[in-house]
Amino acid sequence: MPANRYRFPLVENATKLRETSLSLLEGELNCSASLTFYNNGTFLKFNSSISIIGTNQIYSEKEFIPDDSGIFVCEKPPWYDLYDIRVLTTIVTFTISVTCLIIAFLIHLCTKTYNSTHDRCILSFSGALFFAQTASLVPHMNTDFCKANAILLHYLWLAVFNWTSVMAFDLAYTFSVCRISVLRSTDSQSLFKKYSLIGWFLPFVIVLICVLLDLFHESVDFGYGSMIHCWISNKTAVYISTTTPVVICLIFNFACIGVSIYGIEYVKKRSLQVQKNTKDSRRCTVYLQISIMLGVTWILAYVVMAYPALWLQVTHNIVNGCQGVYVLVMTIKHPKVLKGVSSRLQMYKVSFSKSKSLTISTSSEVKLNTKIKRHYSI
Repeated sequence: MPANRYRFPLVENATKLRETSLSLLEGELNCSASLTFYNNGTFLKFNSSISIIGTNQIYSEKEFIPDDSGIFVCEKPPWYDLYDIRVLTTIVTFTISVTCLIIAFLIHLCTKTYNSTHDRCILSFSGALFFAQTASLVPHMNTDFCKANAILLHYLWLAVFNWTSVMAFDLAYTFSVCRISVLRSTDSQSLFKKYSLIGWFLPFVIVLICVLLDLFHESVDFGYGSMIHCWISNKTAVYISTTTPVVICLIFNFACIGVSIYGIEYVKKRSLQVQKNTKDSRRCTVYLQISIMLGVTWILAYVVMAYPALWLQVTHNIVNGCQGVYVLVMTIKHPKVLKGVSSRLQMYKVSFSKSKSLTISTSSEVKLNTKIKRHYSI
């Protein structure tokens, strides 16, 4: 299988070089780490620097040596370089996002707002997002581990988008004039099982096909698990295996949301189901916001791949980290959550009042008994 990137002495060009030549290259680059070779097509040139596709690692003019078929670079340390603002923003924003998702899960569990199909879909989406962002925070350890993590990330990010499509379809299905009879005849639990099969299994099939092609087809190389970021390093593979499904999901989402908006307006005109209409309008707004947020995040990701400017990378990291925060805000604003929290606070207030009154009553009795004892003792 042809690789986009090699460590010596696996590179064809490098095997023709003597040990003294390699030493000269290392000396010229002042390289105390490992020397690495990138094939043409795996990096982008801008001004006098180059950016590695898939990792966005930037090398200045003095950090690489051009060759006929690629470039030699002195490999930088793994991406946990705390002096890099891009790394800091990624770690901070993703940590905040993951923490917010954990809090959202706990709120759902405490208030028991996970019985409806809508709530279960939101929880599934949040779960996929939680694991995707957590896996993104895992640093590189070794090549095999990084490759496995890249495959896992590929699956999880596809699952995140797939669940947005499932939620958008569920809302459109409520209003669609051509409803599917199989889904129509099932209850909420059975319907969610079908949604789960689509939400989790479809991305698995896509990733499985990609992995099998990567392993057994000689002309296909996805480049799972680069040395800096555990992701897909082949630009064409990213466009085919990730961009295409993501774009399809977003188009499908906006189409379903359009159907839903039309249905909501239709219900407004033809019926007096104000409460149901308000609930569906809220769902429509939530799904639209999620789709726009994810869409903007991934559009920024591809802009960064083409133009790896520092401010663009930092902006992308911040927007990407806002997803978990939004899920938490959306959870807190859930009517059942607000009602549940309010009722629990009321219970604690009543319990505290009873406890306080009991304490005061007990204290009064003790004082009275003390006075009586003193009176009789005199």
